[in-house]
Amino acid sequence: MFQKPFRVKTQTAIKGSDRKKLRASVGSNFPALTADDLTQIVPTKEEMTVTKIYTHSGETGVFYSVAKNPIILELDRQLYPTVYTLWKFPNMLFTLTTWPQLHKKFLGGADLMLPGVIVRGEITPSTFKHMKGEICAVRLNGNMAPIAVGKMALSGSDMFDSGMRGKGVQFIHILGDELWAYGDQSQPPLLPDADTVKDEDIQAEGGNAKGTEGGGGEGGEARLGDSNEVKEISEGMCSLGVEDNALPTSQGDTGKVLPSSDKDAEGASAENYDAEESAETGSDVPLSVDDMDSLLDRCFKCAIKFSLKKSHLPILTSAFYRVHMIPFCPTGKSLDVKKSSFKKLSKFLAQKQKEKFITMENSRSHFGVEIIVAFDKDNLDLRDITLSDQERSQMEEATAAASCPAGAESFQTPTITEMFSIPSALVNLVKPYGYSKGSALTRQEMTQVITNYVRDNNLQDQNDKRQIQLDPHLADIVLNKGEGKTISMSWEDVKSKVFNKTQPAFSVAYPGKPAAITKGKIEPIKITVEQRSGNKKATLIDNLETFGIEAADIAHRVQVGVACSTSVNPSPQKGKGMQVLIQGNQVKFVADLLLEKFKVPRKYVTGLEKMPKSKKR
Repeated sequence: MFQKPFRVKTQTAIKGSDRKKLRASVGSNFPALTADDLTQIVPTKEEMTVTKIYTHSGETGVFYSVAKNPIILELDRQLYPTVYTLWKFPNMLFTLTTWPQLHKKFLGGADLMLPGVIVRGEITPSTFKHMKGEICAVRLNGNMAPIAVGKMALSGSDMFDSGMRGKGVQFIHILGDELWAYGDQSQPPLLPDADTVKDEDIQAEGGNAKGTEGGGGEGGEARLGDSNEVKEISEGMCSLGVEDNALPTSQGDTGKVLPSSDKDAEGASAENYDAEESAETGSDVPLSVDDMDSLLDRCFKCAIKFSLKKSHLPILTSAFYRVHMIPFCPTGKSLDVKKSSFKKLSKFLAQKQKEKFITMENSRSHFGVEIIVAFDKDNLDLRDITLSDQERSQMEEATAAASCPAGAESFQTPTITEMFSIPSALVNLVKPYGYSKGSALTRQEMTQVITNYVRDNNLQDQNDKRQIQLDPHLADIVLNKGEGKTISMSWEDVKSKVFNKTQPAFSVAYPGKPAAITKGKIEPIKITVEQRSGNKKATLIDNLETFGIEAADIAHRVQVGVACSTSVNPSPQKGKGMQVLIQGNQVKFVADLLLEKFKVPRKYVTGLEKMPKSKKR
């Protein structure tokens, strides 16, 4: 954003009251900071200014400076710390680590791609717990001092599902850009990192490691160069506070970075899914090429016969491999497509398509991404495939763990009951029966109160059992202006008018927990389809929280189920919780998910008529 010069509109000294507001805003946006930290960032007496700017792209923004160093940037009402602030408080943001030589590519406008992220240990669904759009910092291997701040392009669960492929961080501000140059242009301090990946830890993966996208090299990708380039970069890294042993020694020695991808798509296509870390199911037993081919074939056939179901379709080829094939890999062996004669998952699955096991298509949502749309359990080659009891148990446990969203528990459908809240006008009616103003009654309880009141006060007409004599309390409730001479009313009219005097409410009760009563009408889950630019459609879901459904859970299930991008953002309507945004018209899938999986009553879901009509053949 600040690779090119910005234009200053105004620069003024900040008032004492504005300092307090800024300090409070920084504290609410970055809860990891203590009160003393906030005082250091926004001091009480030091010289401090606020500068309004126009970026080269035409956006307006504001940054706050202390002693002429920018400390806090504000864009679109969102606060971002600058690198000057992050050097003093390196742990105030969620942080990712990358290779030092990529810094030059970032300055050229490239974003950080997930293959360029250094991760120690095995990647699991719980490795990353952030949300999409969350502010993060990026530091270089060997130094805890961050060199950039940006926003996460994918949520933690999406990063895992994508096989660590695609864009990771969209940069806002980087060490060396124009915002940094507006300050004293100091260099980052050396903050030793105990988790530095050193030369002896590096495991050469072979080939080029792609770690950036959008301006760092041919095709928008930055590559690690040859040994001379690495040496040249290493000599310049001292200014960034990075030690030499934090750098790879030659091309290909790029540390245990995850496999690269040429396509930025959720889930990743089979073409780019090399799966070198897909199935670490125990100690790695070396297998020959023929043995690996046989293992792949057995895992595939077991997945088709015992694991894959029609309800899983369509499914990304990479998700099929991870969720359905890997669980059948025997303990002590490692399933690795690269060590087979096929080398790539796409070639292996293409062969299985020729053998009539599966049918694949290109995803409409993402160019170059393949999905499985049909399979044949009745294929004759599956007749002799059987499982031992131990294999079946292992498969069920692994499949259940892989197919569920990270951290998700089995959903328990709440019981939702329409309630009627008592206003002051009905107090005299309900008081004899232990209720008061604000009490919430079910329809049955409210009807019983009216019946008891009529019976206890002998108000039923002896000549016509359907008529109710009106006493002063009941007359005040049911009679409108101008009806003062009415002395009796039918039973149905009395009941209807009493109910009309109540205020709407509802209760939500989960199994084993007390019911929570909320005043107001039940807001149904609202599904809408909007037309976006370029004649593209998007599906929006609102009011999920009322029914105990997490928006992030729905977004994850839809993303995996239909291979499309999703995001979760605060609803435009204040106080309405989170809103799920889904690419394309996905009303049918969402409706099936809500009505079948989450057991939401149909009357509480609106927008089902937006479902795309099936084309007649």
